[in-house]
Amino acid sequence: MRRQAQGSSPPASFDQLRKVIHERYDTLSPQLQRIAQSALDDPDGFALETVVVLAEAIGVQPSSLVRFAQVFGYTGFSDMQRVFRLRLIEGAPVYRGRIHEHRDKLADAAEGDPLTILQEFANASALTLNELSESVAQEDLLQAMQMLQNARDVFVIGQRRAFPLAAYFAYGLTRLEMRCHLLDFVGGMVPQQVASLTPDDLLVAVSFAEYAPPVVEVVQDVFIRGIPTLTITDTVVSPLAKHATLSFVVKDADVHRFRPIAAQVTLIQSIIIALSYARDKAVEQSKVRPKKAGRGRS
Repeated sequence: MRRQAQGSSPPASFDQLRKVIHERYDTLSPQLQRIAQSALDDPDGFALETVVVLAEAIGVQPSSLVRFAQVFGYTGFSDMQRVFRLRLIEGAPVYRGRIHEHRDKLADAAEGDPLTILQEFANASALTLNELSESVAQEDLLQAMQMLQNARDVFVIGQRRAFPLAAYFAYGLTRLEMRCHLLDFVGGMVPQQVASLTPDDLLVAVSFAEYAPPVVEVVQDVFIRGIPTLTITDTVVSPLAKHATLSFVVKDADVHRFRPIAAQVTLIQSIIIALSYARDKAVEQSKVRPKKAGRGRS
């Protein structure tokens, strides 16, 4: 496991650190990978908690957190913690803390108060929608549209909680009269279907922790074969993000084992609607042909 190159400065911002963690995640030991996942999932905790409290929550020794910081060029944990605190000072939303508040309210309303449960799920979904609108980049949306437009055939896959999202994505693309195939594992023919993909096609995959192994295997297989892959997942170090041409990372509202999926649905709808407008515009432009100059009389 290599440390930050000598003479280079450690990441000065959380965004820089997140990028470096993503790039070097596979080189970290399993214990440091666990710390990396926690740092990306709960940056507010890394900003506010002591090294002892964090170590206990993650299930590692405090010395492991110090070693994690040093791997990325910091002198120690306190040096790295300044990056997480700067993120809060600069105005990043305290997302995780507010989600915990909704989780506590759900627990209190677990018996006999379905209206409160509805309200808390709605509020938690609103948080994820705000986070989505602030985190998704314009260039990524444009790239996703271009990938879909360039594909000969689009294959969409997702299981468990991600299955309705995959099915909705496939439904939307089919409504646009695009060549789209939902890989739903019915009949056990997914391996054969995946084997038919070529670099002219596109795989769209959706999965969240705990990641469905069959979906992960399909994504890895297609990525190795050089086939374009568009994924929607929950963290930059997920197996879908690591093996994707383009990946959208959408934070979960971790308020219950049945987590809201409002943000993911909104992302999918936005891509489909933007794509429909782009296709309509292309059709209109193709109908407008410059008139040929007529021959003048002699």
